[in-house]
Amino acid sequence: MKNMPGLRRAAFGAAAAVYALFLLCGAAAAGTVRYEAEDGVFLGTNHIVEDDMASGGKAVAEFAQEEDAVIFEIDVPGDGYYDLGFSGRGSQSEKYNHVFLDGVQIGDIYSPGGGYGTDVLYKIYMTKGRHYVRVQESWGWFYLDSMTVTPTEAITDSVYEVSDTLSNPNATENTRALYSFLCENYGRYTIAGQFTEPGLNGEVMQAIRSVTGKYPALLGLDMANSTPSRIAFNPSITRDAVERAIEFDRAGGIVCMSWHWSAPPNTVFPEGQGESPIPWWHSYREKNSCFDLRRVVNGEDPEGKQALDGDIKAIAAELKRLEEAGVPLLWRPLHEASGGWFWWGGDGPEVFKNFWVYLYRQLTEVYHCNNLIWICNCENPAWYPGDEYVDIVSCDIYPERHQYASRSNDFVRLTEYPGRMKLASVTECGVVPDIEQCMRDNVHWSWFCSWNAEYVVKDGVYSPEYTEAEKLLAAYENESVLTLEDIRDMRPW
Repeated sequence: MKNMPGLRRAAFGAAAAVYALFLLCGAAAAGTVRYEAEDGVFLGTNHIVEDDMASGGKAVAEFAQEEDAVIFEIDVPGDGYYDLGFSGRGSQSEKYNHVFLDGVQIGDIYSPGGGYGTDVLYKIYMTKGRHYVRVQESWGWFYLDSMTVTPTEAITDSVYEVSDTLSNPNATENTRALYSFLCENYGRYTIAGQFTEPGLNGEVMQAIRSVTGKYPALLGLDMANSTPSRIAFNPSITRDAVERAIEFDRAGGIVCMSWHWSAPPNTVFPEGQGESPIPWWHSYREKNSCFDLRRVVNGEDPEGKQALDGDIKAIAAELKRLEEAGVPLLWRPLHEASGGWFWWGGDGPEVFKNFWVYLYRQLTEVYHCNNLIWICNCENPAWYPGDEYVDIVSCDIYPERHQYASRSNDFVRLTEYPGRMKLASVTECGVVPDIEQCMRDNVHWSWFCSWNAEYVVKDGVYSPEYTEAEKLLAAYENESVLTLEDIRDMRPW
């Protein structure tokens, strides 16, 4: 599911503290250059405002319209990598906004509500000479104070030195083999993936094949329709995720399973009271339910816990079907928690972490689902449940259309918060990354998985609306990208 950018409140806090200390300790001598926003070029309705909290007493506001932006013209002393630090604050609350380098979206920056803070985009490659950095409205309504540019080093190969020991010591042989395969090839290859519930023979897969002559090696599916609380709303709903997973595994591929987990039926708002005209369909969203996970975790809602336990038991039965069929699974539950838009993320990081551990123990220790490789998609160190309950870390990236940057900044963040190095992947993306740029920046995602049909097909044929056909072809033809045809000959399980 498409998420809003950033999701880095705690990461921002740590980065801001480190970056402030860096500047205080004389980074200017190492080449840091500061650019004041009021000296830049303004687009749209942006204008200079007096602000005692800003450096020099001035900032640029308000980023209220889509075309509102500030452009910094910069000169860098040589080819290499640079950290870009942005000082800003939300006008009333926290905000996220886009950053482009020479027209290419390189990331999103977080600005806290209240006082100013600095968010950093790490290890951005630039050639010697003049460049243009554009801060563009996304959530908007914030004050931009300044930008700093600091030379840094490239990503080192040490980030790819990961252990192939799974968190679950009782994992099946096939599951251990898949994880070892991912670890052995991490830093060498990126696996091409696609989320599409119809699976191998659906129109999305066929559209990709029509452009590239190949199929993705990884299939993204969802356990949503197998959840009892969802079935309660629509008993006839299609439930074939297990069959599609087995089919793709038999074809030689890798399966990644998410779980859009519907809240208990008695907590879902009636039609018209939530954010959706049909709230039950989006009953996994926090705004469509009054479900309070905090009360379950604290032991104050035994009825709610009973409902969740029933859902876990039902999903465990589906996962065991896959295990019995010999299918190892990249398992991505409770995704995008730090965004706050799903009920499992609506009560903050401590509640979420406790619930993650509970789910992990239920599936591994109670129901003995030993075919799972656990993916943490919380995208924020404050929400990370701990190395012993996680095998892979991931982020979801939705840049603007036709924006293909390596997203080195997102990769760097994922390598920093686990206690020991973990595989890093893009579990959802709206645009297929430019693999040549990834190789240049030493950003070797374990895999990328494009999101659903709306990002790939239109009227039954491939659509270039998000990823142009030539870019998709270039990715699938790159020697460092593994497709289904490659995996069939390589998989050891």
